[in-house]
Order: sequence, then C-alpha cells, then structure tokens
Amino acid sequence: MKKQLQTLVLLSLILLGACKKSEQPLLQNHDASASLSTSTGLPPLSVITIAGQPSKYGFEDGKGDQARFNFPQGIDIAENGDLYVAEFSNDAVRKITPDGTVSTLNIPAATDGETLKNPVKVLVLKDVTINILTFYLTFTTNPVPKHRLWILKPSGELLTPESQVNYYTYTYFNMAKDPFSNYLQLCGYRYVTGHESYQQGFIESAEIVNGVVGQHPYTPPRDSLTTESLEAPGVTQIFCGNNGVKYIVIRNRYVYKLTKSGVFTRIFRDLDLRGINDLVATNDSRTLYMVVRGGDIVSISNNKLTKLVGLTAYASNPDGIGKNAQVSAVNIALSRDESTLYFTDYNHTVRKLILR
Repeated sequence: MKKQLQTLVLLSLILLGACKKSEQPLLQNHDASASLSTSTGLPPLSVITIAGQPSKYGFEDGKGDQARFNFPQGIDIAENGDLYVAEFSNDAVRKITPDGTVSTLNIPAATDGETLKNPVKVLVLKDVTINILTFYLTFTTNPVPKHRLWILKPSGELLTPESQVNYYTYTYFNMAKDPFSNYLQLCGYRYVTGHESYQQGFIESAEIVNGVVGQHPYTPPRDSLTTESLEAPGVTQIFCGNNGVKYIVIRNRYVYKLTKSGVFTRIFRDLDLRGINDLVATNDSRTLYMVVRGGDIVSISNNKLTKLVGLTAYASNPDGIGKNAQVSAVNIALSRDESTLYFTDYNHTVRKLILR
C-alpha cells in the first residue's frame, strides 16, 4: 500500500509525460565518461548516467551501474564535488563521490525516535551541514512525518526544528541556498490556522531560534501578483542568485524576480512554462535552467526558451546526445564551472548533462 501511495504522490510532484523510444546510438554508463568529472571532452548536450540503471529500482550501494535507487528526488553538489541525493521511496540520503561510488548516509533518529521519511530535497552547505526537506503524506494509512526539516551537522548532531506555528500553519515546498548568509531560504505557503482557504505564499530564512525555524518571513505583495497567481499563491520553487536576486515560482508555473532593493515583478510572461519542478541560474543570472512538465530540461537566456533534452521516444537505455537522449528529469544541480547539469531522473538513476 505504501508503495502505491508513494507512486501517486511522485506522479503529481514530477508531472511526467509518457515515455518514448529512440533508435539512435547510445552512450554507455559504464565507461570512463560516467564519472562526475566535468572535463569529459564529450559534445554539448551529451547525457551520461552516473549511477543506477534505467528502470531498475532498489536500494543498493556500489559504483556506477551497480547502485540502485528508488525515486531519487533532490540533488546538490558539495564543495568537494560529491553529489548528495534525497531518495523518496528509500527514506534515505545517498552520496556519490567523483568516481561514481554510491553510499548511504547514516542519519540518526530524532530525539522523539522518529526516523527520516520521504526526503525530497537536500542541500549541503560549505561546512558540509546537510539540510533535508521531507514531504508530508496525508493518507490515513501512512504515518505523517512530524519533522519537515532535518539538519545534520558535521559533528553528527541532528536538528529537527519546528516551523513557525503561532498564528499560521506553514507548509514548506522547497528550499535554496542563500549565498549571502549561512542560512537557507525556505518557501511554501501559510494560512491562518483553521482557515486553509486564505493561503499566502512566503519565503523565510531557515534561522533557528529557540528550536523554531523561520525568521524574517517575506510575503510576495498581492497587488504585484497576476490574477492567475492569486488563485493559489504558494511559492513552489525558489533560487537565490549570486547577484542578490531571488527567482520565485508560484504554482509551479509563474516566475517572479525579487531584487535586492525589494522590487518584485513577474518575468517570462510570454513563455509557456508549466510544471516547473526545479530551477537554477548561472553566476551572472543571464541563463536559467529549469525542469518543466514532462521532465524536460530547458534553458532561458535573453527571454528565449530552449529545450535541451527531454522525452522523444521509448528507450531501454536512455543515454545519448541532444534529442537522442531520453530524459525524465526531477531535480537539477549546476556544477561550479557551469559546464554540467547533474540531475535525478524518474527512471531511478542519477545523470549528468554536458552543457559545454
């Protein structure tokens, strides 16, 4: 029953389209190019599977295609090049070293005995503090995780702070690193407790004070939201740029920009963006990469939308180049040199896309 419920939840989260097949020559994931190195010499838009095997789910550590995943979700890159992956159905966080070796993190139970359940996002700070966001299952046949945010310190100390609850009930959808502080930025929606119809999108710092997370909340001004955004103004994705700009997605579709001076405006009005599941920006914020409906990876530069890779045909081994690669992306992470996008795939693998 749990497996069936998790599958339904993930289908709604990822918004995937139908799988398709290609007859083109494919790149293999067991050669030297499957490592995390960004200096591969491969053509741009090459897709390489780093770990796992397509459509073969399970729970097994190992190197490259010996490893097994079960609905990998959030992904992030540590300063030393290690990848960290939040794995929803295995209730685990996995680490992938630059040589492609997969291991499972030892995450202790919370002080009340609860163990990690349904992780969907993971972010690693410079000091290797690991931040994990979990997803609530609301089915009565499944336990609802009490702790949304899990923070594992380098010392092994685990923090599971409560969310702000006073007047509001909070729901967290996503989180992002803030390049200007040691805190994360959390986003989601909040409503007056007992009045769920009065939803407000919000962003707040993941600063912990007296065991409670969430300080200095920012609520997008309602008079700046378009009519479509007002219908359910929850902030579903957020990315903090190095130029001080925050890119905010409302309802998985409408993209806004919040500048350092506090100007909040909608951008990309003329682009048809639906089912935005994740986004990252280059250091100069001139290019944004997104995962959109169907698991396609797209770029936006100079207000031009370009599909990089996605689903084009049915395939048993989906690696390839450009339109010949079969991709059902979930979450993405951009390498420090901006040459490579690492991503989790709906086919139970972790992969990379060569940008240049």
